[in-house]
Amino acid sequence: MVAVSYRTAQLERECTDEREMKRRYALPIAKGLRRRIAELRAAADVDDLKAGPGKWEALVGDRVGQWSGRLTGNWRLIVEPDDDGAAVQVVEIVDYH
Repeated sequence: MVAVSYRTAQLERECTDEREMKRRYALPIAKGLRRRIAELRAAADVDDLKAGPGKWEALVGDRVGQWSGRLTGNWRLIVEPDDDGAAVQVVEIVDYH
């Protein structure tokens, strides 16, 4: 199981508190966020995410070392895995398109 941590306390609330998630984000984004967090917790390591049902990808350019999980067409959950892929830190929820 991948250990999940969060860059900020606010980000942790947005990802773990259902009420906060729905208050902060539109329903499709909140639904995708709930799904991606569940996938992170269920994965044995970060490499499992590639083979799973979610749309996860390693990022390039100025985001090398980060992974993106698709929440909606434009919104992404950005995580940074540790060196062995056993833990990730949730960095941000962003529309970077």
